[in-house]
Amino acid sequence: MESASRYIVAFVLNAAWQVPVVALAAVAGARLLPSASARHRLLLAAVGLGLLVPAAAGFAMAVPSRPAASAPAPRSAARAVPITGSRWLAGAPARSVRPAPRVAAALVAVYVAFLAVSAGRRVRAWRRTAALRRSAAGAAAPEVVRVAEECRRRLGLGVVEVRLSRKVTSPVTLGTRRPMILIPEALAGALGGEPLLAALGHEMAHVRRRDFAWNVAAELASWPVSFHPAVAWLRRRLGEQRELACDALVAERLLEPRAYARSLAALARMLAPAPALTLGVADAGILEERVMSLVTGRSRRSAGLLSSVAAAALLAAATMVGATFAVAVETSSAAPAAVLGSWTGRIPGAEDVPAADLKIGEKDGKLSGRVTFYLIHESADGHREVGGQDVVDMLEPSFDGRRLTFKLKNPRGEIVPISLRLTGKDEGELSTQVTVGDRGGQTESGGMVVKMKRAK
Repeated sequence: MESASRYIVAFVLNAAWQVPVVALAAVAGARLLPSASARHRLLLAAVGLGLLVPAAAGFAMAVPSRPAASAPAPRSAARAVPITGSRWLAGAPARSVRPAPRVAAALVAVYVAFLAVSAGRRVRAWRRTAALRRSAAGAAAPEVVRVAEECRRRLGLGVVEVRLSRKVTSPVTLGTRRPMILIPEALAGALGGEPLLAALGHEMAHVRRRDFAWNVAAELASWPVSFHPAVAWLRRRLGEQRELACDALVAERLLEPRAYARSLAALARMLAPAPALTLGVADAGILEERVMSLVTGRSRRSAGLLSSVAAAALLAAATMVGATFAVAVETSSAAPAAVLGSWTGRIPGAEDVPAADLKIGEKDGKLSGRVTFYLIHESADGHREVGGQDVVDMLEPSFDGRRLTFKLKNPRGEIVPISLRLTGKDEGELSTQVTVGDRGGQTESGGMVVKMKRAK
């Protein structure tokens, strides 16, 4: 449960800045591409990366690595961030945050509630789409069937059902394996000539491009990050390029561009946008741009190799930036779990008597503890016994996944740094500087290493 909470916090924090970076790079790269179809593919890739980059970063930054027993100790006691994941993520200079437990719990609760609410909206939209399919009535009028067959043949499509429905106010496309185009019963007799060819041709273009499946995939990919306004902005740009790409296909295969532009203007006065998860000729709300693109020929340009490489490189660079500077998240109890509890230690060569004990706990998300040092007396015959003890509180304890560092104040009021380095499961080495003698009023110090074991 703790790992899931840490992953969610890392995912949300990274998505908050990585998604707009990817979206901005994709939209900037799309400006380099003259082809609407190429722009649509680039923006579709950006929607997927908007999920994958924070998801990968959340996984890599949220799960602390387990150091091997033979791993060398770090040279300094500076705070380090445990990272696992792919090699290029593991080598990234991560920035870490450690939210308070209540803040992390509130963030997780709000995000899970958001996912539940947005999932409910998407389920309702899918049910409405399924209801539209069930609402299909009898076959369309012979003229509609004839125009649809002509569009299907000229676009090189297989079987596409064209049905009437009372539930739609404009022609819509739905389905992947068995695509279906629904025509409003109220408009079935009003549409004819070029407007009918434009409406059916546009829907057939959606089928040709498999836009319904790609739209559902984009909806699913953007769902976990749909809390971000940049996602809605990117999805709008994606929908606009999808409509422009369909217009280009119709103008290339079915209707002369100016005639198609006139038909779009006529249809815009008659039709409403399609429901969620369906595709319609009146979608995107960019009629003026679509008409101008058809008149000027911009919609039918092909993407050059150089512009395609530049746009892809821009998106790849944004992805690398997002992965490189991902934010690591430390929560209150995951990392310290390896050191919490009671530890007892012996000095090598004097294992018959205790040298130091540690008691490490956690309160309000912070580590705390005490150290007990034992004074050892050795008799003339070599017998050792405890002659006293000194209990000192830990100061500023912190744990980086491999080493517990803290400070102690000795009887002279000096601050002494101490560290407990983990060397294996429930094993470690306590090292510090201790006073070993007093000669002529001068204190001599030396290093002390105590082998520690955690009590079961």
